[in-house]
Order: sequence, then structure tokens, then C-alpha cells
Amino acid sequence: MKLSMRVKDALDALESPDLESRVRAVEDLAACSSAIAERVAGSFEADEEARHLIFERLGRFGSLMVAPMERVYREAGDERLKLMSASALLHMGNSVGVASLLAAITAGNPNLCMAATSLSSTGVIAAAEPIENALLECELSDFKTLECLTSSLRRLKRETPERVRLRLSEIEPKWLRDSLLN
Repeated sequence: MKLSMRVKDALDALESPDLESRVRAVEDLAACSSAIAERVAGSFEADEEARHLIFERLGRFGSLMVAPMERVYREAGDERLKLMSASALLHMGNSVGVASLLAAITAGNPNLCMAATSLSSTGVIAAAEPIENALLECELSDFKTLECLTSSLRRLKRETPERVRLRLSEIEPKWLRDSLLN
């Protein structure tokens, strides 16, 4: 039976005067919810165009999404999908992908900002040192990355270390340098 019909039948049974039918309906709806969560994770995995939009909404499913997203994380063939699933899991309170996110915090990694933002917004203090190191290694002309990394340090409530401040003090123009250092 199609999932949509299973949901409809269970919702109808939920209105039944028969107690046994209502209890079975709740069990059926729970099973349908798990199947729906698995389909959402499958769409997240397969639909690169919609991946960011799905990512933003995964939390609405709560803990139902953890197991399907762990599967996506474990089976991910490309780094971006692996890191996005790790980030989604972290925002759901699951730390299974923290090591992968920490490893992505290296200058030149195209997923650097996603990893730094995800880890800092969830309070993973272990991200501070890799973020500081990335600030020391990244190009001073890459303002977007510099801004991302300094913002991530601020979210972690970390003072910018003197060695990083010295490096950032080389940035011109002054207003740009000041925006990163203050």
C-alpha cells in the first residue's frame, strides 16, 4: 500500500470509536513518520539542487531524522554531502560527524566556512584552534572567509589570539581590518 494511503487510513482510524483501532492507528502513524523521515533523508542525499532548502527544514522532524541522517553521513560519497549531513546531525544534537567537520577547517577547503559556522553555532569549543590556524593560513584577500572565521571565533566567545591579530593587522583598507579585529 502506498505511504499516502497508509497515512490516510491511519488518520481515519484515529477517529474510530474503537479503542484498539485508535491505538493501532497511532502505531501505524509512527511507522509512517519513520518512512517519511527516511524519504526526506533520501531527497536530501539525492537532490543537490534542493539540499540546502531541505537542510534548513530537517529539524522540524526532530529525532525522527537522526537515524536516516546518520545513514546519509556514513554512506556519503562526496565530502560536501558528508559535511552537510554532519552539520544537520550536530544541529539536532548528534555529534557523530564532529570529527569530519573539524577536519574540514583548513585553509583552502571549500567547505571551511560551513564547518566553522556549524561547529561554532553549536558551541563546539574544539573548533577554536583549527579556526585560529585557518585564519593564519588563509589568503588575506579572501574577505568572505576571514569574516566567516572571525565571526565563528566570536560565537565561541574566544578572544582573537595575538598571533592572529598581528596577521589580520596586515589587511588593507583600515575599515576592513577594523571590522575583523573588533
